Amino acid sequence: MGLYVPAATGKPLPVVMYLHGCHNDPVYSDYWLIPAVNAIEPCAVFLPTAPPLDDMCADWGGTYDSGLRPAMIDALAELDRLIGQYGFDTERQYLYGESMGGEGVYKLLVEFPTRFAGAVSAAGYTLDTGASEMAQTPLWIFHGSEDSISPVENDRTIYQSILNAGGTQVKYTEYPGLDHVPAIEQARTEPGLLEWLLAQRRD
Repeated sequence: MGLYVPAATGKPLPVVMYLHGCHNDPVYSDYWLIPAVNAIEPCAVFLPTAPPLDDMCADWGGTYDSGLRPAMIDALAELDRLIGQYGFDTERQYLYGESMGGEGVYKLLVEFPTRFAGAVSAAGYTLDTGASEMAQTPLWIFHGSEDSISPVENDRTIYQSILNAGGTQVKYTEYPGLDHVPAIEQARTEPGLLEWLLAQRRD
């Protein structure tokens, strides 16, 4: 696990928990998300890792699971510990997940519909379930139309289901012609994305 904490500002810092993709453990001091969010405002970034457990690239788990997987339980426990240690703003806890990490984001929004202030899922996968819970958190979904790893139809479906469940805080961006990794990389530079995420608050 990795953690970046900027200099103290005199008020509680927001914190973004980033869930990485399959076999991609981003624990280093200049990972792209750290400078990107801190260019907007001082923000802590928590980078837990999920050791590979199988060949299915589902180590964070997802909506196909009945409960939370060990890696996710550990990540949440560490996030809670860090919040207590550093006094992070509990009304400004954010999620950002890519691929396998996007699956984890969906699972957390279903299991904890009132915890996180905002979330991003890029090229993730989910069953068409839990839409009413997901609708309670501002969520921006990204996917490439030519994704050969995580079928785009699943994100199209959950987006519509969230809308049907009365969701008014969900956004969906589909990149025409992009495969899995290019869509993830495109989302990282989406204009206004991180500003939108950090603007969300959980009362």
